Amino acid sequence: MPATIYKFELKKLFCARVNIIALAGAVLMLLSLTLSSIAEARPVSREAAKELNGRIIDGQLINELKPVLRYENGTTVFEVTGGYEKYAPVMDVLDVMISAIDKNIDLTGMQGNALYERREQELAQRMEIQGLTEKEKEFWRNREDQVQKPFVYRCHSGPGNLLRAFQALGFFVLLLSAIGLSGSYAIETAEGMNQLLLCSRYGKKELYCIKFAAGFTWILTVALIVFLSVMIPYFGIYGIEGTGEMLQLVKPMSMLPYTIGHMLAVSFGIYLLAAVMFAAVTMLLSVITQNQPATICGLMGYLLIDLFVEFPDRYSLLQKIWLLRPNAILMNSGFSNYRLIHLAGRPFLNYQAASVLYAMIVIAALLIGQQRYKRLQVGK
Repeated sequence: MPATIYKFELKKLFCARVNIIALAGAVLMLLSLTLSSIAEARPVSREAAKELNGRIIDGQLINELKPVLRYENGTTVFEVTGGYEKYAPVMDVLDVMISAIDKNIDLTGMQGNALYERREQELAQRMEIQGLTEKEKEFWRNREDQVQKPFVYRCHSGPGNLLRAFQALGFFVLLLSAIGLSGSYAIETAEGMNQLLLCSRYGKKELYCIKFAAGFTWILTVALIVFLSVMIPYFGIYGIEGTGEMLQLVKPMSMLPYTIGHMLAVSFGIYLLAAVMFAAVTMLLSVITQNQPATICGLMGYLLIDLFVEFPDRYSLLQKIWLLRPNAILMNSGFSNYRLIHLAGRPFLNYQAASVLYAMIVIAALLIGQQRYKRLQVGK
């Protein structure tokens, strides 16, 4: 019987017209955004990228580019013309570096490793602004010492673009959770169908857990479909080359001595865990409110707060907690947020602490919702 009810709940979720339309719309929108970003990117031939593979991004390379560099209105501009088209791949990396370090950098006047010295100054300044202790600064200096400098260019367009896409994926999964799971417990109450599910030898505890399990299955399936709608175009066009290359080619201000592939795996794990957490919170609100529109409004309110609310650096504790939310982690704020979370005397990176927090929220939502469900329904 539990398997039968589980399949029944899954069928309701997967066959609901609104869920199908929402998922199809999300996939089409992400596909169009992905393909448009590929179309708008600076044209880069694979031959040029392979020719530059292994090239050190240093003062000598910048000197070679100076004939096509201009400094206008506080911005360094690259003019890809003539024989300099072959430098387009490395120009993209320099664009990312300048944007991350300081948009006002004048690359035309830089010599030697001045760009890396400027990066080092910016890192020190950010750690100071974020109020890190000397012990925390030492922690990051040790990590930074393991990062190869100067950076070395490697082909990485496929995995690099996918890593940047996780922020959008997080927002879409939250929206789909709000649309698809907000009626998990509320619809039966609204339509007076609660007792149909309770007409078995199984009581409220089993039924509640079955519905939760069905919700988790649905959201994880949806999360994978949404992820594939971005991954397939990027890997299909650019390939997977660059997965094992240094993270700093994509996130120059990161002091983590990791590869792009390492952080892809971390981001994917956080993404799936966040999807489960969104589902758990959505179903908890559905149990508490017994009202689908109220649940959706609550989640949309959170989304607006997520998008527009930021805490200044002087409120370090609040900012540290706020930056543990899923979309902040998936937005890659962890690459420029150097505050550590200390548990049991050990320092943890924000994404490490966040994964524990999300698991605790899922368990809390499950237990609180179960108690609420018992009071609302008639059963054993």
